[in-house]
Amino acid sequence: MDETGSSLRILILEDDYLLAADLVTQIRELGQRVIGPFPDVHEAMDLLDEIEAAILDVRLGDETSFDMADCLMNRQVPFVFSTGYDRSVIPERFHLVPVFAKPSLASAMLRQLRQQSESLEREAAGGDLKDILRELRLDARRMMPDGASADRLVVSALKALVADPAPLPEGADVRDRLMEILDRIRQEGSGRHLN
Repeated sequence: MDETGSSLRILILEDDYLLAADLVTQIRELGQRVIGPFPDVHEAMDLLDEIEAAILDVRLGDETSFDMADCLMNRQVPFVFSTGYDRSVIPERFHLVPVFAKPSLASAMLRQLRQQSESLEREAAGGDLKDILRELRLDARRMMPDGASADRLVVSALKALVADPAPLPEGADVRDRLMEILDRIRQEGSGRHLN
């Protein structure tokens, strides 16, 4: 396995047999699972639900991998392009996707795939936090007579959670814990949050 200790299911879309075989070997030596390689998009498209990342050759005979890339972007699956062509052949909508010149080391591509994966996980976690804060504020506004008091109550609950030295038990929900703290603080002394 690689240094992170986890293994990804990586789809390889490459129509050059020797490059594909070398890439498969390198990816497996890095402890990753390979799906493919596939020499064209059509068969690979059937496996979208099984992959966690992808390495896409830009040109596959008379076709390109851009339809596959669009599907991966829509599903938020990390991918990189591998090509012998200049970056200018890649449509502008993929301007943020890393492009590797053939032949490239699989380890460099894997680093990029991991970075994308971690970035997507951070974005998802940020969305969860925003949802939790929105719910917390709504509950606080039901408990307090005005918005400013409710916001101070939310801040107090967040500070209490951060200051609590005991870690959340395994499987505990942060949202539920914050709601408990919010209610406890309100019951203990809602008067101090009114001004």
